[in-house]
Amino acid sequence: MTILLVQIPIAAVSMDESIFPDRDDSYILEHLLQYCGKFEPLPAISIEVEGSNTRVIRGHQYLTVARMLGRQTIRAIVMSPPSSVDVKHLIARADVTVLDWEEIRAREAEERNPKGWHVYFFEHPLSADEKRTFDEVVWKLFSDKNIQMHHDDVRAMAEFEAHTPVTDEGWRGMSLAAFSRFDREQVPIVSYQGRRFPRY
Repeated sequence: MTILLVQIPIAAVSMDESIFPDRDDSYILEHLLQYCGKFEPLPAISIEVEGSNTRVIRGHQYLTVARMLGRQTIRAIVMSPPSSVDVKHLIARADVTVLDWEEIRAREAEERNPKGWHVYFFEHPLSADEKRTFDEVVWKLFSDKNIQMHHDDVRAMAEFEAHTPVTDEGWRGMSLAAFSRFDREQVPIVSYQGRRFPRY
């Protein structure tokens, strides 16, 4: 199935939770804001087009954060039939750009170890010993002692930028295991990348 991906002005997208409620409660808005403020473009939202109305149906939190960050546009997957008159009117707008989904996917797939931000929030600020332990977990997991760690005691947060093997499922499992151990044995992790830290 061909995916219709567009770059659309944020002002052109409405949010009506009486029609399309946000059922994803896994995010903490303040934490997601901190994470999303570090990169662009943001993850794509999903929209439905009906007449002159373009509504978000998935990704409400990313739309909210984009507005808070003052972003002017956002990527959106159009879930309405591309052949519909309403969608054709939308993509004909001068301020809407149709993006090449396959080309973007191929480009992302080529970059197996992109540099990206990692943002963690904790139940309380880390002590000096806990910071050292956390830093060592990161350096070992990423095999890079040159990673610059930033700890924020006011917000009980740690963040760093590192090359990340995003396509390596085995590494992702090791990452979750390593930080889950820190969560259990050191300080509970409240969120990672703005999403509540998983507990099983």
